[in-house]
Amino acid sequence: MLNDEKNLREFIFNAFLLEDTLGSLESNGITTKILGESKKIQRILEIDFSPRIIHDANKMSSVYMSFFCIENAIRELISDRLSERKGLDWWEKSVPEKVKKSVQKLIQKEEKNKYHTPRSTTNIGYTMFGNLGDIIIYNWDDFSDLFPDQAWISSRFNDLEMSRNIIMHTGILPDIEIERIQSIVRDWLRQVG
Repeated sequence: MLNDEKNLREFIFNAFLLEDTLGSLESNGITTKILGESKKIQRILEIDFSPRIIHDANKMSSVYMSFFCIENAIRELISDRLSERKGLDWWEKSVPEKVKKSVQKLIQKEEKNKYHTPRSTTNIGYTMFGNLGDIIIYNWDDFSDLFPDQAWISSRFNDLEMSRNIIMHTGILPDIEIERIQSIVRDWLRQVG
C-alpha cells in the first residue's frame, strides 16, 4: 500500500512538473501542441493511405525539413550579405540576368492566379535552389571569406539539388542519400558558422 501511494505521489508530481515545463516552453514561444496535432493528422492519413505510403512519408518528412531549413538559410545568407555589401537594390546589381528573368517569369505566372497565395514577398524567394549557388559564385568577392572555393559551392549544390528534386517530387531516398544530405548540411553550417 505504501509503495502504491509513493508511486501515485511520484506520478502526480511528474505530471505537475511536465505541465509546468510545457507551460514554460509555450511562454517562450515554443509550441508543445504540435505532437498532438501531428498524431491527429497521422490518424486521418492512416484511414486513407497504405501503411507503406505513411511510413515513407514519415521517413522523408525529416529530409524535407532539412531542405526547407538549409534552402531558406541560404536565401537569408545571400540577402543579408548582399544587402549589407551592395545596398538595398542588391537584387538588381548582383543577380545574374538569367536568374532575374526566371524569377520574373514565375512572378508573372503567379500574378495570373490571384486566388493562390504567392510563393514569396521577395525576389529571392522565387529563385530555384541551384540559382542560389549561381548567385554566390557570381558574387564570389562577397562570399569568398565564407567558403574554401567555388568548386566547394558547386559540388554541394549539385549533390543537394539532385536529392532535393527527388524529395520535392514525392520520391523516396535511401538511407545512404539521407546521410549524405545530413553530412552536407552539417558541413555548410560549420562553414558559415
